[in-house]
Amino acid sequence: MTDINPPGPPVEPERGSPAGLPLVLRFGGRQYVFPVGQPVRIGRDPSLELVTEDPLVDRDQHGVITTDATGAYYTDTSSRGTYLNGKRLTGPLHIKESLVLVLGDPATGDELGITPPLAPETIAANARRRERRRTMRRVVLIGTAAIIVIGGVVALLETRSSSNGTGPAAGLSAATLTQGESATVRILQGSVDNFTGWGSGTIISPNGLILTNGHVAEPQAPGEAVALGQPGGSLAANPPYLTVELTEGPSTPAVPTYRARPVAVDGYLDLAVVAIYATSSGQAINPASLNLPYLPIGNVSNAQLDEAVTVLGYPGVSNSDSISVTSGVISTFVPDPLGHVSDPRFELETTARVAHGNSGGAAIDDTGALIGVPSLTIQGEGTDVSWRLRSVAEALPLINAAKGGTPYVSNILVGSSPKEHVSGMGIATDQQAACGNEAGGAGVAAGGNQGYIGIRYSGFPNGIDAALEIVPNGGSPLVNQNGQLPQFVLTSRSGCQTYQLSAQQFNVRQLPGSFSVQLLAGPSLTAVGQATTFTDAGASATSGTATGNTAPTGGSGAGGT
Repeated sequence: MTDINPPGPPVEPERGSPAGLPLVLRFGGRQYVFPVGQPVRIGRDPSLELVTEDPLVDRDQHGVITTDATGAYYTDTSSRGTYLNGKRLTGPLHIKESLVLVLGDPATGDELGITPPLAPETIAANARRRERRRTMRRVVLIGTAAIIVIGGVVALLETRSSSNGTGPAAGLSAATLTQGESATVRILQGSVDNFTGWGSGTIISPNGLILTNGHVAEPQAPGEAVALGQPGGSLAANPPYLTVELTEGPSTPAVPTYRARPVAVDGYLDLAVVAIYATSSGQAINPASLNLPYLPIGNVSNAQLDEAVTVLGYPGVSNSDSISVTSGVISTFVPDPLGHVSDPRFELETTARVAHGNSGGAAIDDTGALIGVPSLTIQGEGTDVSWRLRSVAEALPLINAAKGGTPYVSNILVGSSPKEHVSGMGIATDQQAACGNEAGGAGVAAGGNQGYIGIRYSGFPNGIDAALEIVPNGGSPLVNQNGQLPQFVLTSRSGCQTYQLSAQQFNVRQLPGSFSVQLLAGPSLTAVGQATTFTDAGASATSGTATGNTAPTGGSGAGGT
C-alpha cells in the first residue's frame, strides 16, 4: 500500500519480511539493487546514486529514497514535483508495494520503478489490502442501501477481474493464487529415494501435461548446451523418469504423486512438456481420468512494463518442501542473446526473485494466466542480478504438439556435419596475425589482458553454433560470470574465425600464460578435432614471440574426439 506519512522510528522487521531483502529500483532502462539503510538520491548531479540528463529533473537532488524494516520512503525535494498515478506528492510517501513514480512531469517525466525491501508475499498482501479498501470505498459511495450487498459486489468485482481481465485491475485474488499454487508442481529427476536434481513445473491441462524447463526434463536435449553455454559432455544425464510432487496447501510439503516423461523438448528454448503416465510407485494410469487443476496460457504480446507478475515454484534456497511465492513486475523485455529467435519478447525480465529450483515453475499475471517460465538468473555489474522468465509464447509449438500427440521437431539450430575439420589455430594481438600464424605470433597484448584466437576450419554448415573451451595449464575452463564459455556462430562453410579474448570477460586479472583451446560445435557443443596448446603465450607479450603447439587434427565431426 502507499500511505503519505512521515517515516517513523526504526522498528523490528515485519512477520514475513526477513532481513537481507534489498531495495530494487528501475530507472533509465536499468535495474538497481541497494541494501536496506542506504539512502538513494535521484537527480542530475553525477555524484548521486541515480543520475539522469532529463531537464525536467532537478539539477541537484530531485528526491531521496530511504528504507527500513517497514518498507521504503520517498521524499520529493524538487521544484517540479514527483507524481504517483498523475497526482503530485505533497509529503513523504511510505511505499509498501511495487509502484512507479514519474519525475518532473506526470506525462513526460522519467519513470522510477520501486520495489520495497519486503518479503514478496508481504508486498502482494499489501497490494490486495489496498485494492480491497479502494473497492470498499467505491461501494460505500453508492449509499446506505447498498451496504448490505457490499460483500457480493466485492466478490463480483474480484471474480470478473480474475477470470477475464475486464474492469478495473484488482490484483491477484486469493482464489486465483490458490489455483496457481495447486497447478504448480515440484519435479524430481528420478525417484523419491534416488533423484539427481529437481525443478518446478506447471500443469497446463487437466489430463496431466506439465510445462517445465528443458534442463529439468531432459538435460541432454540438443540445443541445451548452446543455451547454457556449456560443453554437451558436462551436462547431467537424462533421468529414467520424473517424479511429480503436488502441493496440498500453501504451508504443507509437496507430496510425491505421479511419474512423468518428456513428450516435447526444445533444448535451445530450454522448454519441455512432460506427460503424466503412472503413479509415483510406477502403476500405470489413464491420463484422461486425472482431472487435475491447471493454468491457462496467457498472451505475452499484451504484457506491459511494470505489469504485476507472481512467480511460484520450489526453490532450494528457501529450505522448505512447501511452495514459495514471490511477486514483482515486468521490468523489461529481452531479445534472444544469440539471435536465433526473432521475437523481441523472448525473455521477460522481472523484479520477482527467481532462485535455483524455481526453474520450470509458473510466472502468472493477475488473471492467473501463465505468461512465463522462470529460467535464468543473470549476473550484472557488482551485486546486480537480473531474473529472467522464458516467454510462454515460445512454448506454444511444444504445447500444441503435445496436445495433438504429434512429434515435436525444433528447427532453430543448425545441425552438425560429418565433414567438419579444423586445420589449425593461432594467437596474436590482432585478427589478421591470429589467422596467419598457426604456430606462433605476437602473443597476447602487453600485460596479458587481451588477444585474438584464430581458428582455420572447413566443412561446417552455415550458421552452426560454436564455442571455445579454453583451459589454463592445470586449471578449469574459462567462463564468464554466468558460467558460460565464449560462444559465436560460424557464418561461412570454411575460412578463419577469430575471437577476441579479454581478461575482463572471464573476471580475471590477466589471461593465462599457457593454455589449451578446443573448438566445440553443433547443437550439443561437442569437440571438433583435438585441442591446440599455447605455451607461455602471455609471457611472450613482452618478448614478441609465442609458441603454438598444434595437436594433429583430423576430419572428425562434432561428435568426434
